Amino acid sequence: MRKKELARPRKLPTQERSREMFEAILDAAARVFVELGYARATTNKIAAEAGISVGSLYQYFPSKDALAVELLRRYRAKLLAVVGDHLGRVGERGLEAVVRELVDALLRAEGIDPTLQRVLIEQVLRTSARAEVLGFEERLEEVVAERLRAGGTAHRDKDLRVAAFLVVRVVLAIVHAVRVDRTELDTERLRDHVTRMIVRYLAP
Repeated sequence: MRKKELARPRKLPTQERSREMFEAILDAAARVFVELGYARATTNKIAAEAGISVGSLYQYFPSKDALAVELLRRYRAKLLAVVGDHLGRVGERGLEAVVRELVDALLRAEGIDPTLQRVLIEQVLRTSARAEVLGFEERLEEVVAERLRAGGTAHRDKDLRVAAFLVVRVVLAIVHAVRVDRTELDTERLRDHVTRMIVRYLAP
């Protein structure tokens, strides 16, 4: 099997029982990655945690890389919803309040265990497996540009596509660096700095 295929699910579940097993495997993988770390995690340990045979696991996932990719893909789907929901309230809450809440949610790793997030950044986003999750940043940029346009909060002279690109890439780079490389910077002060940076750039 080619390396690229090892980072993808073998098949997606169609029946309720298979969907339950699929979810149980992913839940077990998340726990094992957090408790043991990626290097010590194995498909045998993940299958045991899920209460199934390793053969049953292999029906859906050919490797732990495929499990990590699927976990990241799911987290990012939730993240798109979180960003869209926060930015949708700009009109009633104001740009600065919403940006501060959103930056806080991203840096706190809302919706995911911070340890698991670090594993997924290191083992998916910083490896060749990244190719399996391409397109997320672009979708996020579309959400940001759409919300800014609808809320009328960005300066009219700004190219919203460029503004969304800069905001998304800068904030994600900061979140990833703090989670993996500089955990000591995960402070309220950092949230204040990032918020001011974004608001000053976007504000009319």
